[in-house]
Amino acid sequence: MAQSAQQGPLFFREWRHEHPVIERAEGMYLYGADGRRYLDAAGGVHVVGIGHGVQEVVDAMERQARKVCFAYGGAFTNQAQWDLADKILALAPPGMRKVYFVSGGSEANEIALTAIHHYFVEKGKPTKTRVIARWQSYHGSTVGAMSMTGNVLRRRDHSAYALPFPHINPCNCYRCPYGSTYPECGLACAWELDRTIRREGPDTIAAFIAEPLVGTTAGAFTPPPGYYEVIRQVCDQHDVLFVADEVITGFGRTGQKFGSDHWQAVPDIITCAKGISSGYAPIGAVVIQDKIWQAFAQGPRDTFFIGYTFSGHPVSCATALAVQNYLEKHDLIKRSAAMGDYLKRRLLDLAERTPSIGEVRGKGLMLGVEFVRDKASKKPFPAEAHFAGRVVRAALAKGLHLIGSSGTADGEVGDHLLITPPFIITEAQCDEMVAILEETLCEVMSNG
Repeated sequence: MAQSAQQGPLFFREWRHEHPVIERAEGMYLYGADGRRYLDAAGGVHVVGIGHGVQEVVDAMERQARKVCFAYGGAFTNQAQWDLADKILALAPPGMRKVYFVSGGSEANEIALTAIHHYFVEKGKPTKTRVIARWQSYHGSTVGAMSMTGNVLRRRDHSAYALPFPHINPCNCYRCPYGSTYPECGLACAWELDRTIRREGPDTIAAFIAEPLVGTTAGAFTPPPGYYEVIRQVCDQHDVLFVADEVITGFGRTGQKFGSDHWQAVPDIITCAKGISSGYAPIGAVVIQDKIWQAFAQGPRDTFFIGYTFSGHPVSCATALAVQNYLEKHDLIKRSAAMGDYLKRRLLDLAERTPSIGEVRGKGLMLGVEFVRDKASKKPFPAEAHFAGRVVRAALAKGLHLIGSSGTADGEVGDHLLITPPFIITEAQCDEMVAILEETLCEVMSNG
């Protein structure tokens, strides 16, 4: 049983495709209304970490809903909000001081943008208003977040509203934009931030935002050692804030508490969402360093006038707290690292015997598979081939849920998968996933 936008009242983002109706989910699997079972290799959309249908999380949702389902954040607070903030700060890197809750990742990056401006106004530097981001990044669908986004295909429909934010090259060692290799490259892609700040004017640049590993739009681009250390040095030199967009990478997805923990470079601001609640409730957060809070607290104003109706929603906060307690209780962040190592080895083995896989990359259970038409030249498939989309649809027909995207090579062409299963995945399920993917690739390649 599947539904399309032509059949009913819903307006899907891809209205020409049919969408199977999911009736229930348990552990690693989604179950359709027609009885079909799908192995969830994408954690929904890089969201689900603890698995589907965990009863103790559902119980926590019910308990909170019975106590108080909603209280307006402009007038009240709630205990679940305080407890979750304490939990997040205990997980966060050193120096993080305050948490501001929102409903999702786009909202988190919008709030971060506003907080950055507020910070520099309080510091007497109101001309520092612009944010530098990277090409092929994704930071959300709202106007400010899309302005920071560097994915050409996603920006296209929003270009009329985009803010004039500069972008630099991504860190993509597989297709180095400088034609070099690590470490001989000298981390040129990181030092490009310094050149861009100087060219644009340090008095106009407020922040640099980056996903520790680039997510859906680039298939887990992974910087080498030293990259973020250079970024941190450059930001400090020019009084520019470093924002880590951890909407996907946060809360264990990469095998660490936060993706930025893989480098010795603590951000000034962390934005996060998806993994906080493992998809059991909508929630996101902005986590700020003490220096930013001190600028707010010591300034003449006592209001940060921006927010959303559901900021600090009691049921969402209680749900997310139960998820974080479950992660800790079952040591699932460590499991993400271990199972990620196993799955990456299996995918690398698949790449050895599959001509269409150019690279496997990533950390923990955030793994990218980049497709190529020719391995030797790294030539991508043409955009009109819609290779990743065909792989995703063919895999779904075989009972495997994957997320793919295009524009991997240069923003226009290139295809990849971003594989992000729940942390509870077993070796047998990894093997099942890889077997279905291999069968799918053979089928798609044979069909031209």
